[in-house]
Amino acid sequence: MTAPQTSSTNAVTELARMLVAGGISTDALGTAPTIADIRLLAKRRIPKMAFDFADGGADAENTLRANIDDLAKVTFIPRSLVDVSQQRLETTIAGEKMPLPILLGPAGSVRIFGGDGELSAVRAAGKAGLTYTISTASSWSIEEIAAEATGPLWFQLYMWRNRETVRTLVDRAAAVGCTALVVTVDVAVNGKRARDHRNGMSIPPKVTLRNALGVARHPKWFASLMRGPAIGFRNLQGIAEGSSAMSHQEYINTELVNLSATWEDIVWLRSIWKGPLFVKGVMSLGDADRAADAGADGIFVSNHGGRQLDGLPSSISVLPGIVDSVGDRLNIIFDGGIRSGGDVMKAKAIGADAVALGRSWVWGAAAAGERGVERVINIYRAELRETLILLGLDDVADLDRQFVSWPREWSPERDPASVPLP
Repeated sequence: MTAPQTSSTNAVTELARMLVAGGISTDALGTAPTIADIRLLAKRRIPKMAFDFADGGADAENTLRANIDDLAKVTFIPRSLVDVSQQRLETTIAGEKMPLPILLGPAGSVRIFGGDGELSAVRAAGKAGLTYTISTASSWSIEEIAAEATGPLWFQLYMWRNRETVRTLVDRAAAVGCTALVVTVDVAVNGKRARDHRNGMSIPPKVTLRNALGVARHPKWFASLMRGPAIGFRNLQGIAEGSSAMSHQEYINTELVNLSATWEDIVWLRSIWKGPLFVKGVMSLGDADRAADAGADGIFVSNHGGRQLDGLPSSISVLPGIVDSVGDRLNIIFDGGIRSGGDVMKAKAIGADAVALGRSWVWGAAAAGERGVERVINIYRAELRETLILLGLDDVADLDRQFVSWPREWSPERDPASVPLP
């Protein structure tokens, strides 16, 4: 019996040594392996009404789901036995060098998720050397966000009716060093986001028993909201009366909403903005061509993350046709459904120059502020490197369509919007 007892003792001892060497971790964020895990951490940390504001889409959320489902239809074709001992992930967009083929896209009202909101994100982006895109609808002003930035900044703009207001915002963005302008063209009105309606998530919010209980269950989140300034669109302070979200929203509804915007407005913006100009919200060959003709340097192939018009195709399904049509004339940034480094590589292989992250970094901010956004960036960096290696590549610049396949029906001939407007 001595030998079996000794063997058992040795096994227990070895297991104990492994557990001690590995350590005991209580840090759910630091050990979160995927963006899906970050999303779940955010869901636990904030009330349902706040989480759904970031997580939800328009109407039945068909487009939101299609963005994710269609990316899964793109499959890799790797190469084996290739020297991948060195990896290069740098890319260049409109003359700007980026350490990774990703940037933090615009998101508004991020302080709703607690803490410092956008300030946490711009700090994390700066540490990683990534571009951060300031939203016109940010909870902090252009100047307040720029004061925290240590990395490149872009500015996102709505094509509002009042050109004086638009020009003021453009001038302020230039003054703080924003190097590119991103003009969102798919928000003539806000899409109906059913989750927000059910939750009473509006301006002003509608108090229900359910969302009141949700707030009560998250006292730390509520306390963090109380520590900062009133939640509103601080870029409109000094332009609109008042400092609250209610007064700002009223000003937007009465003075700024623009149902008559045309491509001539992009031509006008091109005349007053000297840096790279991107049009965000392009989903057709026709609009891609018109953006190029209007003087844009690039486009965001984007359906607004499924948050505007439900029933649009996924962003990835229109990407091949748009790349074939204008890829030699425009920088193309992809936006929609990205949840992993592998997803980034799929868009890059099809022809996107880079990918803009939206929900991913917002979930990180909601989960743990600056540290949460840092974790999101680190996850993407690790997954990008891993995917590059497993594809048999040492430089992301060499990634092209020979490394992926996608459904044949994603064809530009199926795009009715490619017909020129009269």
